[in-house]
Amino acid sequence: MTGDEDQRSDEALAAALRDGADRGATEELYRRHAPAVLAYARLCCRDPHTAEDLASEAFTRTVQAVRGGKGPAHAWRPYLLAVVRHTAADWAAQARRVELEPGFGEWLDSLAGPAGEGPAGARREPSAEERAVRAEDGGMIAAAFRSLPERWRAVLWHSVVEEEPAARVGRLLGLTPSGVASLTSRAREGLREAYLAAHAEQGAADEECRRCGSRLAAAVRRPRPRKDTLLERHLERCARCRGAARELADLNQRLRTVLPVAVLLFGGPGYLTARSAASGATCAGESARA
Repeated sequence: MTGDEDQRSDEALAAALRDGADRGATEELYRRHAPAVLAYARLCCRDPHTAEDLASEAFTRTVQAVRGGKGPAHAWRPYLLAVVRHTAADWAAQARRVELEPGFGEWLDSLAGPAGEGPAGARREPSAEERAVRAEDGGMIAAAFRSLPERWRAVLWHSVVEEEPAARVGRLLGLTPSGVASLTSRAREGLREAYLAAHAEQGAADEECRRCGSRLAAAVRRPRPRKDTLLERHLERCARCRGAARELADLNQRLRTVLPVAVLLFGGPGYLTARSAASGATCAGESARA
């Protein structure tokens, strides 16, 4: 890091964009996030040139949203990646579908569900983007992640998924490295609680699931849970709660692989591979210059 680099947090840069007072904010945000956005766009496109177009449009849409009082403040990276996917879904409904990776179109087609109601009561097929949003709304981990404060979402993405150094994450969030560690710990626990809340909401109609919800929460929090006969009997009968218990038991260990799949929906493993390779190349370059 050089003394010429912008030291403002992503939140401060977003505020400058909303105020319209600082043109340099756009360039700095692009510099910080473009490599990740382009890496994901490449997974969605047939060729590098199209990927650059997709990444550029996703970034433009995001900047316009922020200038309009919406969009991200802290969690730029996951927001931008979702906009890449939404933009690609828009293209898939247009002539540009042929420029997209065939696997992306096949994934979108696999989401096709029952037709929706049109404005006059006529049946209509949901758009590609509507199908993608519907899939995004369906998973409990994705729902739990979206329910977190944006600052928590940002620290989980950068620290856990991207595995970036605490000093770099702290710069994005305006924190010290120790502050990053503390926030990451709180965000992890917050995600577990949000997952339990999403699980309870999905099973709200089942009285036994509701009764066992607090017992399940206590069981997954304890490193050595006490024997709970009522909960054990319920888990034997309820596949949904049994699946939630398994998922929560090792959520922290699997979070790096689970979050990209839940949030990106398409290409999560490929994104992790691309980002890991880029991180390795960066570390090698820094070592050679040292």
